[in-house]
Amino acid sequence: MNKIILLTILLWAFMQDLQAQSKGNPQVGIRLGLPLGATARYFFDDANAVEGIAGIYNQTFTVTGLYERHFDLSALTVPGFAWYVGGGAHLGSRRIDGNTRFIAGFDGIAGLDYTFTNIPLNLSLDWKPAVHFTTPSDLASFAVSVRYTLNR
Repeated sequence: MNKIILLTILLWAFMQDLQAQSKGNPQVGIRLGLPLGATARYFFDDANAVEGIAGIYNQTFTVTGLYERHFDLSALTVPGFAWYVGGGAHLGSRRIDGNTRFIAGFDGIAGLDYTFTNIPLNLSLDWKPAVHFTTPSDLASFAVSVRYTLNR
């Protein structure tokens, strides 16, 4: 009997986790911080997502692709609240001493994420350090992103 109760509780908790993210629904929006620009995210399942960022800052333009692993915190806080971590790569251009240089490198990302339950809106706060191969790295890149969830 105890095993059935435990299994029921675990199944209920898993079903609550399924509702926390926007699986299959793309999110598009703006990123306010470093870099400033556009962001789009797509969840493959409840915990795995990809994000693309096109951003500008300090005479630099980059396009970044990231894989993110999301961890639901709804059971400990409020529905729709999560944290995430991931990484990826970027490429772009940077103007240095009057010359435009190609840049490329690796990125990390870690942040907090909140998806509203009643409206199709997502907010996130993240730290996204970028290590460039040919120019100085950007390790203090923080931003707030506001995304609209499509098809919800």
